Amino acid sequence: MEHALEITDLTVAYSDKPVLWDVDLIVPQGKLMAIVGPNGAGKTTLIKAALGLVRPAAGQTLVYGRPYAEQRRLVGYVPQRGSVDWDFPTSVLDLVMMGRYASLGWLRRPGRHERDLALAALDQVRMADFAHRQISQLSGGQQQRVFLARALVQDAKLYIMDEPFQGVDAVTERAIVAILRDLRAAGKSVLVVHHDLQTVAEYFDWVALINVRRIAAGPVAEVFTEANLRTTYGGRIAFLSQESAGRSEGVEAHRWVG
Repeated sequence: MEHALEITDLTVAYSDKPVLWDVDLIVPQGKLMAIVGPNGAGKTTLIKAALGLVRPAAGQTLVYGRPYAEQRRLVGYVPQRGSVDWDFPTSVLDLVMMGRYASLGWLRRPGRHERDLALAALDQVRMADFAHRQISQLSGGQQQRVFLARALVQDAKLYIMDEPFQGVDAVTERAIVAILRDLRAAGKSVLVVHHDLQTVAEYFDWVALINVRRIAAGPVAEVFTEANLRTTYGGRIAFLSQESAGRSEGVEAHRWVG
């Protein structure tokens, strides 16, 4: 089976300082996968390099076995909310319809079909009632749902999301998790930059631990261990052993201690 995403020997440097060094990463088809690591570990740079938004010094990215440039229509991207100009004068519905531009091409304007798809995506993230509101009038959690809807309307096979849970309330977080699980059930693959170690075992099937280099990657039960996390975070984590039956093997990160 082809991998959804395969990154090989990826190196990225800013001003001759390596941000990522010789990273290999595989995202299996039909899995929810998290990327975790400390601040400055290169998590966002990793996905931006994979998407061609940052020029790597070396390395290759394949999407379903072919270069990303040939497969970009198969990829839906949800950037960090803070990287978006939310004062741009557009409505929620128009923003979501922008997700259809890759399918339409630049010479065709979105029509009724694209409008219906956008409304369906907004309904899926429980934002249909806000379709005609200006994006500047949304709360942080509502903004995140709208960007998720823009990715969903692409009907991609691989979704890459940068901190989709950052700054959202518990209700929005549960709604996003439910959507991710629906995508997995539909055979889609999802790669998420994630910061909350306490929810990794609950939300994801696979995890990659990154700190400039790839420390470990694979099924959560196999690689989300105290040893790997201490290597990734430099020992700045305290742990609680998982004792109750039915919970994922390994450890649960409890709190920062440094």
